[in-house]
Amino acid sequence: SASSVYLYMRFTRSTWDAMGMNMVSKGVQNVIDFLNNEFPDMDVIEISNNYCSDKKSAAVNWIEGRGKSVMCEAIIKEEIVKKVFKTDVASLVELNMLKT
Repeated sequence: SASSVYLYMRFTRSTWDAMGMNMVSKGVQNVIDFLNNEFPDMDVIEISNNYCSDKKSAAVNWIEGRGKSVMCEAIIKEEIVKKVFKTDVASLVELNMLKT
């Protein structure tokens, strides 16, 4: 009897500033076409529905990332910290040190 091998693939990409779902769809289709040419007996089955992590909250998207990430840094003057946050810089630093 013939043995079966199952392969589950997750494709990742870097699309820079674009979300890139159309680019990803075309790229994945090219990979599947290539695999079908190399392995003509291969059956391709797409699993989606609730297994799909596109546009849904899924832990794998937190780990691998999805979409665009931005990091920002600002220097806030001490007088602004006192006026707006009603505290001092030393207290904020101490609080953040306690969190780690």
